Amino acid sequence: MKKTTKALIIASMATGAAMGVLLAPDKGSETRKKLDKRLSRLKYSFTGKARKEKLLKAKEKLERYLQKINSLIAEYDAKETGQGQ
Repeated sequence: MKKTTKALIIASMATGAAMGVLLAPDKGSETRKKLDKRLSRLKYSFTGKARKEKLLKAKEKLERYLQKINSLIAEYDAKETGQGQ
């Protein structure tokens, strides 16, 4: 899914949630508290997911580097073992 599509979906969900809270039959102060709480949760969950995605990408990149390093070490060890005989 494209980033713009994800952003549009998230924005639509936030708008729908905000409209639902704003149209609720509560007092204005209660409605603002609920809206603030929901927006904070949305922001936190989105930030957490974005952070997790970045960490997973970094982990994959690091694992590729480690594989390259291990293969270089194995090549070096093979040359060392072959030269010693």
